[in-house]
Amino acid sequence: MMAKDIKNTGGNPKESIEIIRKAMEVKSDLLKNKRISSAKDVMEIFSMIFYLRRSVNSIVEQNSIAEIASAIEKLRDTSLPYEEREKALITVKGAEKEDLEDASREIIHFIQPGVYPLWTRWIWNPMRNTGSLTYVLKEGVRLENKEQLFSAFNEIRTVLETFNLNTGNYYGLSIFLVYAYVRYLDYTTLLAVDKKAAGLLPTHLSTTAMVLGVKQLIRGINYANS
Repeated sequence: MMAKDIKNTGGNPKESIEIIRKAMEVKSDLLKNKRISSAKDVMEIFSMIFYLRRSVNSIVEQNSIAEIASAIEKLRDTSLPYEEREKALITVKGAEKEDLEDASREIIHFIQPGVYPLWTRWIWNPMRNTGSLTYVLKEGVRLENKEQLFSAFNEIRTVLETFNLNTGNYYGLSIFLVYAYVRYLDYTTLLAVDKKAAGLLPTHLSTTAMVLGVKQLIRGINYANS
């Protein structure tokens, strides 16, 4: 049960999912409100983005704090169209363009989880028609554009709500699609094999929390509740 041990999801997976959801709320609050005035602030923000963590140091070294803060504020500006906000980070130096675009979409999702679903290329890659979304769609279905993508998101969300995974926003869908991605990696790379391995291998829900960028936040929640 993740509330007691993040490496063990076998005891009570429902409680583990609820802990992940609470950590996502904390992440949303930080991404909405964290003031960016130092390198430490930048590192705190980008360390919550799984695929940017390896680039945090180079981002800090190659950009001014003012430039990064300006990009973050653009992401926070809900008056701007989605298409403009998702490009907010591409001028940031020190990371791959694809990672920066994914980071923008992830931050938008966490800033407005009731409006925008989580979309990164490991959920759906339009160039390759790959990602966890394709694992749960009807075989042979190919998404052609963003409108079809968001329609698919909403259809799956409705199904999840039917089975009581109803968070009132897109958090539940995010957890489900990241979990599907992690399970796929289990089958292909053994990244998250849910076996007895003396704690050496992460469990599926633990890896889900890591990919969602909330694992450290969960530790903080557990510490506060201990």
